[in-house]
Amino acid sequence: MHDHSKENEEPEVPFFPNVLLAEVSLAIAVIGLLSIFISLFPLKLGKKFDPLNPPSILEPEWYFMGIYQFLKTQGVQPIDAVILMSAFAIIVILIPFLDRSEERSPLRRPFFTALGFLFICEFLGLTIYGFLSPGRVGTFSSLAFTTAFLVTNSTAAALILLVFAASRSARRRSGP
Repeated sequence: MHDHSKENEEPEVPFFPNVLLAEVSLAIAVIGLLSIFISLFPLKLGKKFDPLNPPSILEPEWYFMGIYQFLKTQGVQPIDAVILMSAFAIIVILIPFLDRSEERSPLRRPFFTALGFLFICEFLGLTIYGFLSPGRVGTFSSLAFTTAFLVTNSTAAALILLVFAASRSARRRSGP
């Protein structure tokens, strides 16, 4: 009897030296490209900080801008913001433990995909608004803040509806 399973298998490639050599050469190429871009487009340093004459508006780095803008929103008390941001961090940390599905496709896990889109849209909306309005408190009496709020939440709602519609469509195609 002829064994067909061995004919269909691809030959094994040894990690050392074949795979390791490919990975090291790729790393060297990426470092080389990065060096070229750094030398062609050097980063300009900002104005030197003078502690006796500080800038009038202090803004955090981009990765804290969404949280900072949330704290600057009118009507949000600091303790409420700390509790809400802590709950957000706990939810993000617990998602791998809460979503125990064997399925890896985002369309087969619409709830957690929609939750991820909601968090991403809100964070990006607050970050962009924070950059466009340095030093200003976000209030719903401001047309710019209200527009940013509506656009962000409309985008998040549209993405959530799209995820659930695509999930339903994928479930119908694959059957029960």
